[in-house]
Amino acid sequence: MEEKRYPTFDEEDGLDMCSEPVGAVAYDENAIPIIGPATWEEAMTDLDEAEKEFDAGKGIPWESVVREIRERYHSYAY
Repeated sequence: MEEKRYPTFDEEDGLDMCSEPVGAVAYDENAIPIIGPATWEEAMTDLDEAEKEFDAGKGIPWESVVREIRERYHSYAY
């Protein structure tokens, strides 16, 4: 069986190249968040509302949460 030989760092072609353009942006700063609040104020308002619902005895049954997770899982995993 022939032993594989991998090139050393100095033997590699294209060491002075990169896969991204120089001016590429890593992320879009103006993108709208898909899930969750966009500002601190919205987050605090959502939290206050959730605390009021919790105090009133409202909530989501655990079975519903698990069912929704399972339904969403397939859209992400496959």
